[in-house]
Amino acid sequence: MAMEEWRHCVDWLVRCNILPEEHRATQPDASAFDLAQTLRDGVLICHLLNTLSPNSVDLKDFSQRPQLSQFLCLKNIRTFLQSCQSVFGLSTSDLFDPLDLFEVRDFRKVLTTLSKLSKTPIAKRRHSGFKPPSSRSCDHEYYNSLEDLANGFPPEQTSHRPPPRRYQDDDDDIYGNLPDLALHHDLDDNEEIYDHVYQEDDDEIYEDLCSTRNRRESSISELPAPVTKRDYCIKELHDTEKNYVDALRMIHLKFSKPLKDIILKTDRDVIFAHIEKLLDVHEKFQAELQSACTSGKPKIGEVFVKYKKSLLLYGNYCSDMPKAQERLEEVTRRNENIRTQIETCERLANDGKFKLRDLLHVPMQRVLKYHLLLRELIKQSGKQAEDKDSLEQGLEAMMDLSLYVNEVKRDNETLQLIEEIQSSIGDLQMPANTTLKDYGRLQKDGELKVKNHTDNKIRIRYIFLFDKVMLMCKAKMVDRLFSGESYSFKEAIILAVYKVQDQQPANRETQRRGDKWNSSFVMGKKDGSNAFSFFAKTEDMKAKWIDAIKLALENASPPQGINYVMHTFDQPTECSVCGKLLRGVFFQGYKCTDPGSDIAVHKECIGKKPNTGSRVPPIPARVIETSHTSTYMEVIHEHHRSVCGAKSSFECSRTDIIFQTRRSPTHVQHRQVRALCNYTGNPNPGGGRPALRFQKDDVIKLLNNDAQWWKGLLNGDEGWFPSQLVQEIENKIRRKPSYLDVKIRSRTENGTPSNISPPRAHSPANNKPYVNVVDDDRSSDQLSVYKWFVGPMGRDTANHRMEHMPNGTFLIRVSENPGRKGELSLSIRYDNQVRHIRVEKNAEGLFYLADTKFFSSLPELVEFYQDNSLADSFPGVDTTLKFPFKTQSGGGANTRILGYAEAVYDYAATATSQLSLCRGDKVAILSKTGSDKGWWKGEHCISGKNGYFPLAYVRELDDD
Repeated sequence: MAMEEWRHCVDWLVRCNILPEEHRATQPDASAFDLAQTLRDGVLICHLLNTLSPNSVDLKDFSQRPQLSQFLCLKNIRTFLQSCQSVFGLSTSDLFDPLDLFEVRDFRKVLTTLSKLSKTPIAKRRHSGFKPPSSRSCDHEYYNSLEDLANGFPPEQTSHRPPPRRYQDDDDDIYGNLPDLALHHDLDDNEEIYDHVYQEDDDEIYEDLCSTRNRRESSISELPAPVTKRDYCIKELHDTEKNYVDALRMIHLKFSKPLKDIILKTDRDVIFAHIEKLLDVHEKFQAELQSACTSGKPKIGEVFVKYKKSLLLYGNYCSDMPKAQERLEEVTRRNENIRTQIETCERLANDGKFKLRDLLHVPMQRVLKYHLLLRELIKQSGKQAEDKDSLEQGLEAMMDLSLYVNEVKRDNETLQLIEEIQSSIGDLQMPANTTLKDYGRLQKDGELKVKNHTDNKIRIRYIFLFDKVMLMCKAKMVDRLFSGESYSFKEAIILAVYKVQDQQPANRETQRRGDKWNSSFVMGKKDGSNAFSFFAKTEDMKAKWIDAIKLALENASPPQGINYVMHTFDQPTECSVCGKLLRGVFFQGYKCTDPGSDIAVHKECIGKKPNTGSRVPPIPARVIETSHTSTYMEVIHEHHRSVCGAKSSFECSRTDIIFQTRRSPTHVQHRQVRALCNYTGNPNPGGGRPALRFQKDDVIKLLNNDAQWWKGLLNGDEGWFPSQLVQEIENKIRRKPSYLDVKIRSRTENGTPSNISPPRAHSPANNKPYVNVVDDDRSSDQLSVYKWFVGPMGRDTANHRMEHMPNGTFLIRVSENPGRKGELSLSIRYDNQVRHIRVEKNAEGLFYLADTKFFSSLPELVEFYQDNSLADSFPGVDTTLKFPFKTQSGGGANTRILGYAEAVYDYAATATSQLSLCRGDKVAILSKTGSDKGWWKGEHCISGKNGYFPLAYVRELDDD
């Protein structure tokens, strides 16, 4: 049957160890789109080839973390197709077109190619293959219908579309009814699947060399036999460090020294860069750590804090490792004698078990383990441990180091990507002494239709959006399968002198039909001299482009402080405010442009005063001088004068250059916005601008807007606030739902307002319906955006669904019990039980739980009890509303909450895949796979947005 065809492919991928057995595509209710969505970025299919035939795809030839960039995804797919032909012998006719997978234009052809691959002699040596899909025309329509679902890629598609075509045949009916979840719910990215694929080699090498479980010689330890769990943690920390020093010594003595007279010094300095210095640092570090573990002097945490500065050498090592591996490959390829000598060293060092190339990964593995080991030690030491404060300081230092090293690695990958993009635009003429990397990181890329308002012609353009510039190019296909696309430069928008504005579809009926290229936004020059209209395929895609543009504007010209500019620091530098390291290789942070100032800060620290704690460095910013002059980066100089002095395809003018342009606020007349939540001034607007504090549902007069920060007037007070916390009110006259802006108050006998209204329980006899509930599907849809509203649900169902959720999880449901059918109930898990509380409504339409506090809307009621205990009205339920139900259920069958974290520092996202956090925000942890990289994935408990956040900026909450 057709239904089984794609499942044969899933089974084969599981047998090849590419997909985990519990992957969503293996589930009984899965669809073909679940498989397509998993393969679309090209990462797993490239790893598939290396699984079938090791080294058939060079890891440097494809992007292992494409970050949902179309440019990188198509590059990966083409790399796969090239290897299928060159290594596995498939013919051109056997191969699908790259867009058949990326845009899911013809998923049947993709399955056919994978089937033919599975039946090649090389593949059959590993696992038996699977048969290709049939050619029934009706099934072909099913696979083609996946393209409509693919319009939501990257997979946060939420727009409504008609269901796929249905067929009379039973099998085809199953295919024609793809789950609506593919349209309406976010799908997880493939981060955990990638780790499932590549953990095997690096982890095996590290475990063999450093783990106490696999090292027989580690059985003799300088520490006494462990008794408590804390003792075991200390022993593991001590013994693995000793084994790691032995591994570094082996690389130095068994490889670097014997090859001294075999490999040229210039090559040897690249291949073994920093190994000798790392050995020197870790021999000293291990000696002090041993003293701390045996005698308690110094304390363990103090050792890590002391050596944080020395361990910054790993930033250099991380940057230089790709060059070391490339040089190693180069010298062994061109010189047979060198290759033979290295193989001899490998045999003498570890019986040939690991190659030198693999051993060079071990230092990166080790440095990212320290914060994990310390975190476990703190957990097992208990809250009353004498050295708790010291350990926490050590953990903070190592988490900061881990985040720094990983961002160095990621930035090096980003620089490689930017270089590839620049090379692909053949006729791009950059200003003198300038490359694309001088315009920041790539935020988004992909196809849009563009209308230049000077000639009103609409053209398809491929857009590359950087922090400071948007490039519009025309794609030129050289070879549809292998060569990929090259681009011809057409126009550039210097973002700082433009503003972005959303446009509502002129024809809402067209929008409902799902017509493509109907969702538009405008980029207009601030002086009104020019504008461009952009057209995306869906409203969801348009929203993502607008978000990316706003974030790029915010990155390049932070609204918190107009006297701060993005800056590249040529040495590791600590933030002047929080004391943490500025992250990455280029544009790591912001530098104050005030005369005589040397302040350097993170984005989230702009406008804040330096902390006065002993662990925070004073102003000016500290440059960390390591024992080795930084060589891992090319210093990017401030270049605005040279940029303006050269004619180029950018046609820059002095006012166009982003570093020089300070935003001129856009003055707005007769516009009002409504507050979506409370704002108390955190985060601060910065730059000496006052914050405008407001409560949810307050109506604010908009005075002007400045990218992410807007200025408004409320109750006679003027001030600034984040634009994402409000919603603009349309000017047209309409009846507004009471829960938005109407707060009904009764009056006392003397005419003064009163907050308390005589309660009268809502009942079927009361003809005043609940606001936004049962009687109005559209209103019910409005409430459905809240993570706590579930619609109709019975008491027993609520009990079952919340049974294993943490205390504090809550929902509001429409009761299905016969006696209260259609009325509202609050269900909350407290003291490991689910409690149910009626949500009542009085004659004036106000909501309440107890007749002492009344609310004009359900969101207002929920917000109040998120900050105030229910015990004031219900003494037996002493808790606030903590975790909305949908954040715990995760919105999908395969998503589960691992725990919760609370932000202890502010964090400002620099990419749309990240979460911005304010101190005190709570996040549901969805994945800890990236722990060694310094990042977790989670869902913000208030906004509901999914994304990544640095674990160094949060503390994990206790299980209770």
